Amino acid sequence: MTYQSDKPLFTDPISPQAGGDLFADFKPSQQHRDQDLFAEPASGKMALTEDQEVLTEEKQSVATINFSPDQWKILLVDDEVDIHEITALVLGNYVYQNKPLKLISAYSAQQAKAMLEQHPEIAVIFLDVVMESHDAGLQLVRYIREELRNRYVRIILRTGQPGYAPEEKIIIDYEINDYANKTELSRQKLITLTTASLRSYADLMTVELYRQSLEEQVKQRTQELQEKNRELTLLNDQLVSLNQDKNEFLGIAAHDLKNPLSVILGWAEEIYTSFDDCEKEEIIDYANQIQRAAKQMSGLITNLLDVNAIESGKFNIVLQPVDILPILQNLVKLYTEQALSKQISISVQITDSEYIALIDKNTTHQVLDNLISNAVKYSPCNTHVNIRISREENVVSCDIQDEGPGLNAADQQKLFGKFTRLTPKPTGGEHSTGLGLFIVKKLVEAMKGRVRCYSELGKGTAFTVTFPVS
Repeated sequence: MTYQSDKPLFTDPISPQAGGDLFADFKPSQQHRDQDLFAEPASGKMALTEDQEVLTEEKQSVATINFSPDQWKILLVDDEVDIHEITALVLGNYVYQNKPLKLISAYSAQQAKAMLEQHPEIAVIFLDVVMESHDAGLQLVRYIREELRNRYVRIILRTGQPGYAPEEKIIIDYEINDYANKTELSRQKLITLTTASLRSYADLMTVELYRQSLEEQVKQRTQELQEKNRELTLLNDQLVSLNQDKNEFLGIAAHDLKNPLSVILGWAEEIYTSFDDCEKEEIIDYANQIQRAAKQMSGLITNLLDVNAIESGKFNIVLQPVDILPILQNLVKLYTEQALSKQISISVQITDSEYIALIDKNTTHQVLDNLISNAVKYSPCNTHVNIRISREENVVSCDIQDEGPGLNAADQQKLFGKFTRLTPKPTGGEHSTGLGLFIVKKLVEAMKGRVRCYSELGKGTAFTVTFPVS
């Protein structure tokens, strides 16, 4: 095909010079039929002149980003069928960055809106101005930029009636990317315009994808920082709590150890200064006082060490099948004499000869020791402590009930807390560290059991401990 690339592709249908055949420039002469510039080469790509090939060669610093996976989509918006045909003829075999074009036709602004909805990844729009109305194209530009908020598609106004859309005014007032007069748009200029527009679109989308990637990385990093901040806040709260525990520990240790230590020092000094004048019975009484004070100190230290071992995960528990009944009977025998000093009676209700549960023997002894000790410690004189052991299908239960003052709602809420001081006080001057029930609950749960409290103010308190059978 012989064609002068600087001749206009589109003649103005209104102009008197447009009387010739619209496709006249595309009719091949016989002598050059074998040298048709639009003939498809063996590679299947459009044959370009040297200048055109330079325009389509891109040296990319990053891998090609597929905005549309395998093709560039170009929307032709014009109410003249001939315009679509000529454009398709010129760009039909055009390839850019190893991707061919897909030409989409719309014959009105309304159709163009539908095409944009179906193909949001359109890269370039060749847009006529005068279609169903004298400014239909311009209104479509506003729709794309303002309603669709599409700032990436390259819009090229292509008009044959520049009087309706003066270039200077349109470029200033509308967000278009190029302006072409159909009467001046040659094949060479159309290819150049297409290449430049696709290059611009590709660059914009590359920047946009980098922006989105960076935004995602920032979002992810922000989430990581927020998570780290939450972790730090949690750790800080734990440190604050540990510091409070430390302060409570030091306060309790200073207070609770000071009293028995003073007793020990006082009686030891009495023995030292008055030994020659003391009867044997008096020295034995002094020694008993020292022993009781030492046991009180030992009990407090043992509880504090137990708390530390539990919270650090170093409390050694070995679960195995053990009969709970002998443990309970030994403790009842131990506390019966102490209870008698306050005129408190202890009874045990049993129905079977053994009660096997999966427990740690020493830990269970410590748990039941604490609960029975509390029942005696907080019960008024001339009352009764009732202990009942029973077996169900999957658990062994031990109930310890006293006739003490009971617990109010506030006390029950903080019953198993650490360093807790409850309203009821020991009735015989006994000592309390506020750690016993905290230790009981932790130890029972470590053996996969459960401890509960039932109490009504003025009607006593009952503790139920359940141990798993297997």
